[in-house]
Amino acid sequence: KAFEELMATKLRELETLQATLKQQELDEAQKSQTLAESEELMDATKAQLEADEKFFDQTKAACQVKASEWSERTRLRTMELQGVNKAIEILSSPDAMKTFTNATTTFVQLSLLTHHRTANQGRNVYKKLSGLARRFHDLSLAELAAKVKAGGHFDKVIVSIDKMM
Repeated sequence: KAFEELMATKLRELETLQATLKQQELDEAQKSQTLAESEELMDATKAQLEADEKFFDQTKAACQVKASEWSERTRLRTMELQGVNKAIEILSSPDAMKTFTNATTTFVQLSLLTHHRTANQGRNVYKKLSGLARRFHDLSLAELAAKVKAGGHFDKVIVSIDKMM
């Protein structure tokens, strides 16, 4: 009977030890899995950190360029405003006012002389310029002749102004 009791106790101990071994193997597997996941997460975090640091450096450099450009624009704008203020100061000075007053009494239009080119004159100029262009093989003279033939781009404006007067 003592042997059977000893064997029963030993079997229970064996079962307990086997259960403990299984539990420890399960814990070790979970810990190994957690370790692998943690290492993978750490590698991903390191890669993200490197990418973020690179982005930060690029953004920092771009901000420095923008700050320098803004500083230059601000400096130029300040200089421009100073120039405008100086011009206003000069134009509103008593000497300038005196000059403007004298200018309105000094310059008087006494007559109006208008000179319009006739179609015949335009043709003569065109013929001479185109002849010279052919004779000297000069493209710029040919272009000028074409412009004369087409008429100046201010012709319509001048005619309108003349009609107003």
